[in-house]
Amino acid sequence: MRAIILAVAPAILLAQTAGRPVRSVTDPGVVTTRQAITPAGIPAIFNGRVHGVAFGAPASRLWVLNGRRLVHFDFKENRVLSTHELGGNPGLQGVVFDPVRQRPLVSGSVKVGEDWVTKVRLVTVGQDELVELAAELGKHLAGAPAVARKPRGDGRRIAAIPLLYDNKLAILNAESGELLSTVPTSIAPFGVALNENGTEAFVTNWGGRLPQPKDLSAPMGFEKTADRMVVDARGVAASGTVTRFDLISGKAVAEIAVDLAPTGIVWDEARARVYVANNNADSVSVIDTKTNRLLYTWPIQPFSEKAPGVAPTALALSADGTTLYVACGGINAVAVLSTARAGAIDGLIPTAWYPNALSLSPDGRQLAVASLLGAGSGWREEPSRRHALEYRGAVHVVEIPDKPQLASYTTAVAENNRLSIGPAKPAARPNLRAEPVAIPARSGEPSLIEHVVYIIKENRTYDQVFGDLPQGNGDPSLVMFGEDVTPNHRRLAKQFVLLDNFYATGGNSADGHQWLTQGNEVGYVLWPGYTGRSLPFDGSDPLAHSKGGFIWDAALAKKKTVRVYGEYAGYYGAVNAEDRINLLARWAKGDDFSREFQTIAPIVALNKILSPNYPSYTNSIPDVIRARIFLHDVKQWVTQGSMPNLVIVQLPGDHTFGTWAEKSTPKAMVADNDLALGQIVEGLTKTPFWKSMAIFVVEDDAQDGVDHVDGHRTVALAISPYIRRGHIDSTFYAHQSMTKTIGLILGLPALSLFELIANDMRASFQDVPDFAGYEAVQPSQSLDELNPPEKKLTGEARKAAAASRKMRWSRPDDVPSDRLNRILWGATRGWNTPYPGTKRAVLAPLSLEIEDDER
Repeated sequence: MRAIILAVAPAILLAQTAGRPVRSVTDPGVVTTRQAITPAGIPAIFNGRVHGVAFGAPASRLWVLNGRRLVHFDFKENRVLSTHELGGNPGLQGVVFDPVRQRPLVSGSVKVGEDWVTKVRLVTVGQDELVELAAELGKHLAGAPAVARKPRGDGRRIAAIPLLYDNKLAILNAESGELLSTVPTSIAPFGVALNENGTEAFVTNWGGRLPQPKDLSAPMGFEKTADRMVVDARGVAASGTVTRFDLISGKAVAEIAVDLAPTGIVWDEARARVYVANNNADSVSVIDTKTNRLLYTWPIQPFSEKAPGVAPTALALSADGTTLYVACGGINAVAVLSTARAGAIDGLIPTAWYPNALSLSPDGRQLAVASLLGAGSGWREEPSRRHALEYRGAVHVVEIPDKPQLASYTTAVAENNRLSIGPAKPAARPNLRAEPVAIPARSGEPSLIEHVVYIIKENRTYDQVFGDLPQGNGDPSLVMFGEDVTPNHRRLAKQFVLLDNFYATGGNSADGHQWLTQGNEVGYVLWPGYTGRSLPFDGSDPLAHSKGGFIWDAALAKKKTVRVYGEYAGYYGAVNAEDRINLLARWAKGDDFSREFQTIAPIVALNKILSPNYPSYTNSIPDVIRARIFLHDVKQWVTQGSMPNLVIVQLPGDHTFGTWAEKSTPKAMVADNDLALGQIVEGLTKTPFWKSMAIFVVEDDAQDGVDHVDGHRTVALAISPYIRRGHIDSTFYAHQSMTKTIGLILGLPALSLFELIANDMRASFQDVPDFAGYEAVQPSQSLDELNPPEKKLTGEARKAAAASRKMRWSRPDDVPSDRLNRILWGATRGWNTPYPGTKRAVLAPLSLEIEDDER
């Protein structure tokens, strides 16, 4: 594990104050992706995420879009000059400095009635006061404004802003804020570049072109009005475009195909070039503005080992047009490209976590980098409180390096990412004649394991379940679901292997399921860009899918057989908690359920390997029913004498309903989940396939729950005849460790660069088998227990029941995580037991815990 090392700064402060951001942190921790963070230049760490940055005037001043506020900041003095509350969510890269009027424009959205509407504000000259420039331009989400330097022929100087949800570009009078017009774009416009006098614009379309009748397409979410976008056979977005507009006529002049998920854009008008960052293709597109044609696609692949995940987000161009700076969110670096040498990468500058906006100083000597997550999560006010739910985004200002300094920076980026710089190296060929082992040294070499069962659950930390197991690194005071509730989890951990240093890279279901199925997370999920469209935990939004594809695609490409149960199969629909109680009664009577449900996944290709009679996500259906349906198929495999090589099973019941009155209690739902897991494992161990099987179990995220090590540490299990029985494996693992290990067993390529650098789980395995099976245990906790009626409750218990009743339970993690965690703590540990809070020592840079009001 690697500690984060922040750049040397003039002072190390204990905590951010209202007027002075932190220069460094005292509690850096490590990253679940095993990357180190060593930002160059002068850092400033803010409470909350940082969404954008722009140099102001004089050049020592920055405008920083920090959470829901705009901060005027003197980086040389490390002093906040003013702070302006936005009253809502910031736009993506949503701040730009108007060099003519010497004032910033900032985009964002606020809630008006039931809708989130986009607004643009500015700081008035000389007053340092935030005022509204334009209101209610569109819904939900906006990109960064762009401002023309000169007026058009009609004397009006314009500003433009992409409206991501509305698929429009808004054209404003930059002086008065009057809305002049809106022009329709293609899908999810993100960035805009104006020419000097504002008569033309290039707009990046994150979701690509509008689909045509013969295109394979899919909707972006389940709303009836959802946009459709072009997809490939895997269900991954297959189009990214840039549209050129004549802003006088309001018409599109040309649409140019570029790579996937184009975001940041710059226009070199003097040299007739437009540059585009392609977030989901690890590339930069170069457009000739004289012909409106794509000239080049420059790959951003600085490492000798190639895999998806570099994730370009933003661009900045030197005044002479010779140097292009590319923020690379996935590798925490800025790539320095030579435009004269076909996009050759001259070097890399290390940044904080997920750089997502750039600004060059007017004299071109300094580069300001905004990093969405910066130093990750940590304390709120006191340095000793490393457990607070708090993001620490960052801005750092870097002097443009000379060649020796850039070479040194490049070495740091390589070390931070555990990869070597250089041209692609041919992958070492697998030794097909190697002696079979449980976990092969290279993908493609023989494994003793032929069948992998991959079970995905919902939202528990290690300490909540295993905190009192004396064998591991637990805190007994934090156990919420102990031996009475989770006897199978605990017995499996003791009989097979206890993993007490395993972390969820995902922070909520929208990104957790991406990591579990793709070993990656794209910017659309991370920013997040899906606001108003979807909650893409379930395969319902193609723009959330990595270009590298899904683990089942990789398996099928290697001629492996696959069966999927519930995962990425959409969601069941409205919650009917009463159904859950009735279904439990039917289950107790022995009902079969194998023909009860009909499931169709939103990804068309997935339906070829999907079990149609296994329900998709809902807590209305008990997990023991899912287990019964699954074991019905297991019996058929035994009869047929064949079992799929990869089986993926969703068991989501441990998410709970909180303390919603007269619905299943949290303990009852977790006990149901535990029993279902035990029954599935028992059933599998009693088949002939057990002798060549591995079962992996993991939570999609830890819901930022209580844990004495970190709120991302989670429950994971590895079960196989080839497990080191009774072993405690404290190796540092995360989601991508599990997908990497499955890939090694099945001979799959790495899904992402995060898999490349992850620890595989071979330390939990041995090559001498123990074929003893497993016997499931009935929890002593009743599966039928219900929360008491709300009217019989008082105090905190009644408040919790009322809050639980109002939460949106139809989709996972579509509730305020911190509030739910406190409710679960009170329900299981007592309402008078102080809530211990969430510790953050091991940090997940690519995860967000998103509250209701941030959607």
